[in-house]
Amino acid sequence: MHLTLSDYIMDLTQNAVEAGSSLVIVDLIEESGGRVKVYISDNGSGMDEETLKRARDPFFTNGVKHEKRKVGLGISFLAQFMAQCGGEWDIASEKGVGTSLFFEYDGKNIDAPPIGNLASAVVSCLTLPGEFELQFNRTLGDESYTVTRSEAVEVFGDINDAEALLTLREYIRTSENELKELIAKGS
Repeated sequence: MHLTLSDYIMDLTQNAVEAGSSLVIVDLIEESGGRVKVYISDNGSGMDEETLKRARDPFFTNGVKHEKRKVGLGISFLAQFMAQCGGEWDIASEKGVGTSLFFEYDGKNIDAPPIGNLASAVVSCLTLPGEFELQFNRTLGDESYTVTRSEAVEVFGDINDAEALLTLREYIRTSENELKELIAKGS
């Protein structure tokens, strides 16, 4: 089971990248009333209808990404997370086109996990191996920021370099803190 929302985002984004996506878009929206919405879409290999149905089963894995793994728990964990905090979720996919995943829940629900270390999760997603673009859109109330992999590479160069990783993580932490300060001033 994942402990934080950041864990879910990291796991599901990694799945999108491993599906051969050249573009992954992640939207994390926290509305002023406490509602949390997450959208993750990709243009990866996608799934046919049968595979999409089976993807909801924790005892199914296609065996391609992880040859020795006998279970695929990412979607199952998400379904359990949504059930425990009264949320909803959906997944759509088309073979050769990509997959889109959506989930939403009341962030004030006592069973909802905390956001977690979002800066570390985003940096982990940005530095996944492979050639792809990742766009992370973060909205808190009426304020937002966006981080893209291509811009991170343009600014920091090798984003797997230790100094670049620290600077990138600090940039995202600062962006998060600025959002929270703007929201606090507006209340």
